[in-house]
Amino acid sequence: METKSKRLTSLDFFRGATVAAMIVVNDPGNWDTKYYQLSHAEWEGCTMTDLIFPFFLFIVGVSIVLAYNKALGKGMGKKDLLKKTLKRSAIIFLLGLFLSLFPNFNFHEFRIPGVLQRIALVYLFCSMIFLFADKRSHFIWFGGILVGYYIIMMFLPVPGIGPANLDPINNFSAWFDRFILEGYIGSRGQGQYDSTGIFTTIPSVASGLAGILVGNLLAEKKKEENEKLIWMFIFGCLSMAVGWAFSYEFPIIKRLWTSSYVLHTAGIATICFATSYWLLDVKNRQKYIKPFLAFGVNALAAYFGAALLGQLASIQFIPLNGSKVGVREWLFNEIFTSILNPYNASLAYAILNISVIFILVWYFYKKNIIIKV
Repeated sequence: METKSKRLTSLDFFRGATVAAMIVVNDPGNWDTKYYQLSHAEWEGCTMTDLIFPFFLFIVGVSIVLAYNKALGKGMGKKDLLKKTLKRSAIIFLLGLFLSLFPNFNFHEFRIPGVLQRIALVYLFCSMIFLFADKRSHFIWFGGILVGYYIIMMFLPVPGIGPANLDPINNFSAWFDRFILEGYIGSRGQGQYDSTGIFTTIPSVASGLAGILVGNLLAEKKKEENEKLIWMFIFGCLSMAVGWAFSYEFPIIKRLWTSSYVLHTAGIATICFATSYWLLDVKNRQKYIKPFLAFGVNALAAYFGAALLGQLASIQFIPLNGSKVGVREWLFNEIFTSILNPYNASLAYAILNISVIFILVWYFYKKNIIIKV
């Protein structure tokens, strides 16, 4: 734990809003009754929910620039920063593995990929690129990853299957993950693919690099605030437009983290962040944002706490109609659906869940405490 220091308000706000949205969509009362925009697209397309994860990786990129520039300015060496990065990445990755095992610790159904695991890897690779490549090379890495991934997914034959394709099970990424992980890739892909698998982590690094590009612009001391904002909006609009146009060739598919998806979501993330930066840090309009700041400064604690709470709420121990149910199922079926329609009941449970997490992060915020790994 450490006491809060001066921070970029807009970044904390944007991070807080993103992690709060992530908690809401991750913990509905019932997975079968969710509003469309609170669910991931089945395959092609992009809902509001599909924006959340790339937003968080974008924020990771921006944070890397601000934090590492500050550390380098204080005289810390790049090798020392790399050691800290490796340690932090390992801890975040292990926390993700813990969540995949909790509470039953059934190693026979152990899933290696996951949200925190991907965040850890993106953080590690983006940090290395930032530390050991110049700013011009950041653009090259960003573009090179997107072009290289496009070529592999659209033109490289899939071993044992046939020509390149974007079928959920038969594409190159799904084959690669099955080959490396031997089926330990989660039930939602029926053991055939994983939306946070190994190969799709490669283009997700580009989502973090988009944040680094914006962070580099933000750190420019020679540019005025208005100039920075103009360039951020230009980058955001251009990235959205290119992603949309590219989608006609390489569709926007979150589960494959396609290059068009990276560009599209990076553009929206940049515009949202630039708007927050203009309002909160330039115009200093900061009323009514403290709840989001509470989530933002303790984002990892909020996400980890919500994941634990969600797992605990699913443990079946409440006797009901001759069988046992979990707290989530009991609240949804016996309380919320008695007064609300199923979709609103599912949302009501998600709101109750995030309210519990808010109590935790608000306590930390009021005590001026930030939990870090």
